[in-house]
Amino acid sequence: TDVYEWAHSMGKMMIRVCLFFPMPTWPRVSDLIHERGRSLSGWIHLGGVKAFLDGSLGSSSAWFYEPYEDVPGDYGLQLLDMDVLLNATLESDKSGLQVAIHAIGDKANDMLLDMFDKVVSLNGTKDRRFRIEHAQHLSPGAATRFGEHGIIASVQPDHLLDDADSAGRKIGVERAERSSYLFRSLLAGGAHLAFGSDWPVSDIYPLQAIRTAMSRKLPGWEAPWISAERLPLDDSLKAHTISAAYA
Repeated sequence: TDVYEWAHSMGKMMIRVCLFFPMPTWPRVSDLIHERGRSLSGWIHLGGVKAFLDGSLGSSSAWFYEPYEDVPGDYGLQLLDMDVLLNATLESDKSGLQVAIHAIGDKANDMLLDMFDKVVSLNGTKDRRFRIEHAQHLSPGAATRFGEHGIIASVQPDHLLDDADSAGRKIGVERAERSSYLFRSLLAGGAHLAFGSDWPVSDIYPLQAIRTAMSRKLPGWEAPWISAERLPLDDSLKAHTISAAYA
């Protein structure tokens, strides 16, 4: 937090920030919140902790049930032991921290949904705002599970521009088209759909992300990619404003 507090003291803050920290540091983050509160100033808010369960589609390290088409026998990477992740999530959640976990492949997302069920069962029901970062490829029926505990799907529409042209080669056309960037299905299932940019991996411009969610069309393409998952303007605008603030 030191850099942000220095910037604030010098009058250099231009946007408000909500900070997430590596999950292993949760005791220190919890202690800091107890000592100073969640808001260090009107510009700096302490959010919670983050972990990574798998990798990315482009590097063939997102964790899937089925192997990659272009790397036979490779199902991606599981980066964390599920028991270790569950215990860390339970403790972080008990201490009042919001938990955000990166998951891109369909198996990684299902493992997190199962784990969040256990956390709710063990720690009880409360306004915890679990976040799955990316929720990029979902197994059949997974989109409806987000709404069961009000899980936030923190998604980045402009990643679609990177993956639409390659997902078919990576995981097969049929699997890609039934599982990828299911924005409308997530909303229908009761998820809190929050847009972001993942900058600097993708462009930071909100209006471009909203346009992508509405059109799902790459430059030069005549037809949208998975047109049934396009969102109207009001849903896209809400995802990048009210829902992003809620998340």
